Amino acid sequence: MAPSMIPFTIKLKTCLKMCIQRLRYAQEKQQAIAKQSRRQVAQLLLTNKEQKAHYRVETLIHDDIHIELLEILELYCELLLARVQVINDISTEEQLVKEHMDDGINEAIRSLIYAILFVDEVKELSQLKDLMAWKINVEFVNGVIADHIDVPEKIIKKCSPSVPKEELVDLYLKEIAKTYDVPYSKLENSLSSSSSNISSDFSDPSGDIEDNDEEKPILALDNDDNDNADAKHPITVKKPRQNSENIKNELKIPKDIKKEVIEKKQSEKKTTKRKTKKEQENDELDELKKRFDALRRK
Repeated sequence: MAPSMIPFTIKLKTCLKMCIQRLRYAQEKQQAIAKQSRRQVAQLLLTNKEQKAHYRVETLIHDDIHIELLEILELYCELLLARVQVINDISTEEQLVKEHMDDGINEAIRSLIYAILFVDEVKELSQLKDLMAWKINVEFVNGVIADHIDVPEKIIKKCSPSVPKEELVDLYLKEIAKTYDVPYSKLENSLSSSSSNISSDFSDPSGDIEDNDEEKPILALDNDDNDNADAKHPITVKKPRQNSENIKNELKIPKDIKKEVIEKKQSEKKTTKRKTKKEQENDELDELKKRFDALRRK
């Protein structure tokens, strides 16, 4: 089949699958680079080069934002791949805006087209742009790239991030210092201030509280007792209720029943003894009979 005869749906599916694979690979690569960059920042902190580590962390923050952008673009590709047949029915920009503002297709297409200039590692996005230009029109694609028409604000910010705030950079440096157990001046200052606050809380007890409960005895009560604590016994402890684990064998048997049980046991013993005697006599008789039979045969 000639390339021009390949249906649009097959082209779009193939392109989106390739984009997804490339985006995943780019994420893994960027994450490995970010991990290595964190180790380098930790090494700089270890050698007291905090200013250089500060600048390196700014680059690290931009890399993390780029990874987030790649993740979002991958989700957009997954969405379009699941709705290829719906996209095949779109022919104009007006139809795209009118029918697909709520289902995410309009947002996904515009975001992927706009991100082409900022995601150099995924060349397949340019093929997606060409397919959309053929399906809708070239003016639609140019308007998205040049004028950011209906492109989400989060995509624009992640494609061109600004200089990170000082608080965010400090937070990154503190987390890296904690993770790799390296010194950082602002981390040490925060730890010392927090420890001083904790020590002041414990050193100055507020109010005139007398802690003399250790000298007073503890009263143990049954669960059915309704006695409250008094001055001599300020602390009361309820005994555990009886259950299958702690119940005691305190069952009292009436004397009459007990006597009958004892007599019955004694009678059973006597009968067993009688039976044993009779069995012995029978055994002896059997042996005598056997002997007489043997003598007669001789």
